[in-house]
Amino acid sequence: MTFPLRLRLLAAVLAPLALVSACTREPEMKMTPEESRQVLIAEAKAIIQAVFPDAEPLVAVQVKDAPCGGLVGTEHTSVKSLLTVRSDTADDTSNPDEVFRKVLTVLRQRGWTINYTKGRVAGAERTGVGGISVGVPGSPVGINIGGDTECVKNPERAT
Repeated sequence: MTFPLRLRLLAAVLAPLALVSACTREPEMKMTPEESRQVLIAEAKAIIQAVFPDAEPLVAVQVKDAPCGGLVGTEHTSVKSLLTVRSDTADDTSNPDEVFRKVLTVLRQRGWTINYTKGRVAGAERTGVGGISVGVPGSPVGINIGGDTECVKNPERAT
């Protein structure tokens, strides 16, 4: 057996273990659930206001403190929240495709990793903030952001 082959076999054995530990690992963030919500809300508003400077985004928390984090999170020891932030443009002549291109530019400038785009919808994530889906509807032209916070420890159920 050659040395590179041994390394490949070792990697093949260790890879599933790494995946399992990543799925069950406790969150490392030191934020409270409320702080994690505020971070995502502030970031979503900033994205919208970078594209529509005069916007006053509307925020709705859809699910507050849902369990997360694999097996550990099933007992609410780790939680995340799901929320939406949206705003329409005041300019009725806005082109939704141009608005979407600007949204993608803003996401990249703000350090988001874009995982996919389809039509005028993009999925993105950013460490320390969470994951989002951003859509630009055609009429009225606006920006809809739905996302979830990072998984954080639940101080009410700390072990």
